[in-house]
Amino acid sequence: MVILIIDDKPANIYALEKLLERPERLFLSAQNGKDGLKIALDQMIDLIILDVQMPEIDGFEVAKILKSNKRTKDVPIIFASAEKKERHFIMKGFEEGAIDYLSKPLDPEVTKAKVAVFLKIQLQRKELIEKNLSLEKADRQIKELNSELQKNLTQLETTNRELESFSYSVSHDLRAPLRILKGHSGILLEDYGDRLDDEAKRLLGSIQGNVNKMNNLIDDLLRLSKLGRQQVEKSEIDVARLVQNIISEIGSAIHHSARIILNPLLPVNADHSLLTQVWINLLSNAIKYSTKKESPQIEINCIKQGGETVYSVKDNGAGFNMKYSDKLFGVFQRLHTTSEFEGTGIGLAIVKRIISKHGGRVWAEGKPDEGATFYFSLPN
Repeated sequence: MVILIIDDKPANIYALEKLLERPERLFLSAQNGKDGLKIALDQMIDLIILDVQMPEIDGFEVAKILKSNKRTKDVPIIFASAEKKERHFIMKGFEEGAIDYLSKPLDPEVTKAKVAVFLKIQLQRKELIEKNLSLEKADRQIKELNSELQKNLTQLETTNRELESFSYSVSHDLRAPLRILKGHSGILLEDYGDRLDDEAKRLLGSIQGNVNKMNNLIDDLLRLSKLGRQQVEKSEIDVARLVQNIISEIGSAIHHSARIILNPLLPVNADHSLLTQVWINLLSNAIKYSTKKESPQIEINCIKQGGETVYSVKDNGAGFNMKYSDKLFGVFQRLHTTSEFEGTGIGLAIVKRIISKHGGRVWAEGKPDEGATFYFSLPN
C-alpha cells in the first residue's frame, strides 16, 4: 500500500513514516502542495496524510483539486493540523472530502489504528472494483457467447432446413430413375421373357437386384441423416422382451439356421424406437456374418460395469482383423466385399450414432474366421 505524506516540515514527515512503517507499506512525500499534487497525479496512491497549513497552496486547496480530478477523487485523505483545530476548520476539511481530521501532536496509537483501518477499507474498495471489472468482463463475454450461440442456432436451423430439403431430394429425385429401371426391367422380363436368352435374363435380374440395393442404401442414408435431428425420448425398457420380439420378427422375415442364446438382460432407460433399431442392426449383422458357418451360433449377454450397463452380441461367423476395427462404425466402411456379404455399410454407423446420442459407447472385438463380439453401453 502506498501512503503519500504532504507536510512542509521534513521532521513531521520522518516521524510519520517511522510511526506507520510496515513491510507492506511504501511511503512517498512532498514538502509543499504543488509537489504533492504532482506525485498524487503521477502515482497510484492508497492514502494521503495532508498538512493543512502550508505555503503557497494550503491543504484545503490541495484536497479540493484532488477531489475534482477523476484519477484521485477516490483516494482517502486525512488532514493533520497543529494550528487550525477549531470546529469550523474541521468541518471545512470534511467538506473538501477528507475522511478524518487529526490534531497535532498526533496520538501515536490512534493515528496507527486509523491509518490501518482506512488502508484496509481502501484495499477492500480496490478489490471490489477489480471484482466489478471482472464481473463486467464476464458479463460482456456471456453476451458475446450468447450472441455467438444465437448465430450458431440460426445457422443450425438453416442447415437443418437444407438437410431436410436434401433428404427430400434424395428420396424423391434418386428414387424416380430407380423406379423406372425396376419397372422397365420387370416389363422386359414379364412381356418379352420368352424372346430373351439366359444371359439377357441374368442381366435384367442383376439390374433389378442392384436397384433394390440402391433403394436400401437410400433408406439407410435417410435414416442416418434423420438421427441427427431426432429427439431422444427415454423410458424404462424391458430389454429382454424387446430382444425376444426382434429375434422372432427376424426369424419370420429371414430364413436362417443360427442358434441364438439369449441370456438375462437388464432393463434400461432409453429411447424405445432407437434402441430397437440398434438391436435389429446388431442381430441382423450377427446372423448375416455367421451364415457360412456349419453351426452358426449367436450369444447375447449383459453386465453392469461401473456407471453403465453393457450389452453384447457375439457370433462365431466371419469375424474381422482388429487392425481395422476403427473402420467398423464409419459410413460406407466395410471389411468384407458385397460378393461375400450383402449390405450398405451404414448399419453400424447408425448403431454408433444412436448410442452416442444416449451418452453411451460402442466397440467390437473379433478374429478372422473366429467370429466377432459387438458391445454397446448405456448410462445407468
